[in-house]
Amino acid sequence: MFLGLETGAWRLIFSVGGLIGFGCWEQLRPFRKLVVPAPKHYLTNLLLGGFNVLVLNIGVSSMIVAYFDYLGSRKIGLLNASNLPPWANIALSFVFLDFITYLWHRSYHEIPLMWRLHKVHHSDLDLDVTSASRFHLGEILLSSTFKMFIGFIWGPSAIAIAIHEAGLLLAAQFQHANIHIPEPWETRLRRVFVTPDMHRIHHSNIPGETNSNYSNLFSFWDRLLGTYLWRGDQKNIAIGLKEYPRPQDITLPKLLAMPFIRSLAAQ
Repeated sequence: MFLGLETGAWRLIFSVGGLIGFGCWEQLRPFRKLVVPAPKHYLTNLLLGGFNVLVLNIGVSSMIVAYFDYLGSRKIGLLNASNLPPWANIALSFVFLDFITYLWHRSYHEIPLMWRLHKVHHSDLDLDVTSASRFHLGEILLSSTFKMFIGFIWGPSAIAIAIHEAGLLLAAQFQHANIHIPEPWETRLRRVFVTPDMHRIHHSNIPGETNSNYSNLFSFWDRLLGTYLWRGDQKNIAIGLKEYPRPQDITLPKLLAMPFIRSLAAQ
């Protein structure tokens, strides 16, 4: 609990706040014309994301926070055992967790069974703020399990986890929003953080571009590990996956079933 609110309540506040804020921005200054009509696109992504948030808020978020509180009380994990001051635990955890999230995201692209889950996210034919909510529940649960394993080894405090999760959520909404940061501000921001233009390349339907730009908050992980890619013709980037080229291929029921059936390209 922080400032009298449970973790699930904070997640909901950040999620709705970012949705409204970035949603207004992209409505006032949209960067690209959407392929799928906005109401239909919003409805599909928000229904999928809303179901995930419901599951997370009912059980997973509270369970994860209780788990990290338990690790802290038992001094389990490197940081918990080191007795660092809270600010140092938060700072080190923030950078370390972002690096681990980069590796985890990359794993979703390189391990076929994990890609079956993650391609639900990449099948979107448009990018806007609601795309940040477009994940299969299986991916959410798998990632939550992985975070608990990392917590056992690393030992971040519960507040460090909460701050990093809030940062990831708002960063994802910013990066997926249908907006463009003007030059030279975009270039300057991209030196440190992932921008919408950088992440848009990651959602290209060209495999060599999809398998690049895995960073979540800090952009330098891609530069350090050789997965950074840039192209300037942002309005010409075709979004989505070639195996799901039509809106009727990615309805909500088909998204829920997608990890468990053969792709259209394989049929």
